[in-house]
Amino acid sequence: MDIRKNVSRRKTAYSPAAAGILAAAFALLGASAASAQEAGPSSRGQEAVSSLDPDVFDVTFTVEGLTDYVSLRGYSQTDRAPALQGTVDMKFHDFHVGFFASNVDFGTPEPHLEFDPFVAWRPSFGNWSVDLTYYYYTYHDVPDQDYPEFFNSLSYTFEDVATVTGTFAYAPNYFGQDDTGYFTKGAIEVPLPHDLSFSGSLGYQAFEKDRYREHFVWDAGLTYEFNDNVSFDVRYHDTDIDADAFCTGAFQCGSTVVASVAVSTSLSEIVGKFAGR
Repeated sequence: MDIRKNVSRRKTAYSPAAAGILAAAFALLGASAASAQEAGPSSRGQEAVSSLDPDVFDVTFTVEGLTDYVSLRGYSQTDRAPALQGTVDMKFHDFHVGFFASNVDFGTPEPHLEFDPFVAWRPSFGNWSVDLTYYYYTYHDVPDQDYPEFFNSLSYTFEDVATVTGTFAYAPNYFGQDDTGYFTKGAIEVPLPHDLSFSGSLGYQAFEKDRYREHFVWDAGLTYEFNDNVSFDVRYHDTDIDADAFCTGAFQCGSTVVASVAVSTSLSEIVGKFAGR
């Protein structure tokens, strides 16, 4: 239900917005292929392999297992059950297209699958980083719950000390409920010795109409980077919502601790290994 069944064929097609995002992904792939052709043949492909520059073009693949899928706004999306999630992120310079997918359980026959295509612009200027991302959240076989959201984030990194981030998100037709959602969040990440880092955030969810649903949400946790591809995270989540009154059924929103393990790699890393780099 935010930034982020019987999985049968969807009864309705994906929305034009989602289709447009996927079309942009294929267009980006086509442009990359055309650029490769213009460069001319290499010596048995070795030059092409060696010239793959991850700062220009790359594709990142991430798979993550979690003990619970807690949304950005503090609600469980799996009725406190485990989740398996995947993300594909293709970049060309500072432009990104991709998708996020996860199992969900809203306590109803459908949906059981969330699929969120996105497009983004994520440049960096010295210690500053910008993230402008458009998501379109889709829920298999329940198109009435699909909705878009615009994320705007600005980060600043204090060398070897901390990274602070401010985020504002705007969601018209939030969760298909004919209401507009506004989400603001401040976050900090602090590197620690022994490949550990601490991170936490405090956010506030507001609505244009249903003010009674407005609430604070926060989290704090430790991440251990086992190596460049594997990380472990343990995180505390909570909200100031009256859980007994407003968090009944599958959408639990009380305090909880979530453990997760993430495995990631990239096209440039895979190509580099095959090239013997």
